[in-house]
Amino acid sequence: MAYQSFGAVDLAASFFFSSSSSSPQPGLVGVHGDRFLAAAGGGGGDGGGDGGAASGKGTRRDERKERRLASNRESARRSRVRRRRQLDELSSHVAELRAANHRLAVELNRAAARHAQMARENARLAEEARALRERLLRGGGGEAEEEAGGGCGAEAILAPMD
Repeated sequence: MAYQSFGAVDLAASFFFSSSSSSPQPGLVGVHGDRFLAAAGGGGGDGGGDGGAASGKGTRRDERKERRLASNRESARRSRVRRRRQLDELSSHVAELRAANHRLAVELNRAAARHAQMARENARLAEEARALRERLLRGGGGEAEEEAGGGCGAEAILAPMD
């Protein structure tokens, strides 16, 4: 609680001109310059000397409080707008990443299918080369040598490339 000192003159005036009752009266200034309020909730404001200054300070304080509250509300609104914008940006980024992920999955499936097809073709060609090598070595004669280049190293040409 902040106490205000109004000087000896105000202190003496509040002491001598107060009611003879020992309980505080609405609108009276206490020893430390505080205004007493009635228990029923009535405000001070008897039109006396300190009433205008205290009322003015209260009004300025209320105005500052209202400005602060309005500023806080506006700041909270801007924060909500900023968070919403960030959420929208992140949501669109997630959608873009999911679309890219889908495209990559399709491309991967196509590449895997091409790989499987090439592996089958490679196995078929390896089997065909093995069969031709075996036929060439088994036949050992005329027609196989002529087809393979006239006996000029057909074994080397048809040797496995492992």
